[in-house]
Amino acid sequence: MAISDLEAKYTSGLYAKRPIAIVRGKGAHLWDDTGKEYIDCVGGQGAANVGHANAAVADAIAEQARTLISLTEIFYNDKRAAMEEK
Repeated sequence: MAISDLEAKYTSGLYAKRPIAIVRGKGAHLWDDTGKEYIDCVGGQGAANVGHANAAVADAIAEQARTLISLTEIFYNDKRAAMEEK
């Protein structure tokens, strides 16, 4: 089954899709399932503005995931407080 068919079957359909299946990224570059390269001008709507496959970010995420992957703001958190203070 094609990537687009799988997503159409299992996602909400809330967002209009572009007819491109992105399969990997590095820095500000993305590649689709045919190997065509693009410049990422969306950056995950801000979530990926550090670049894709950034080794330092991946290491920091892995280290944090060993402790706590995510936490809602209804609880206080030491890491979030330290980041906010910066």
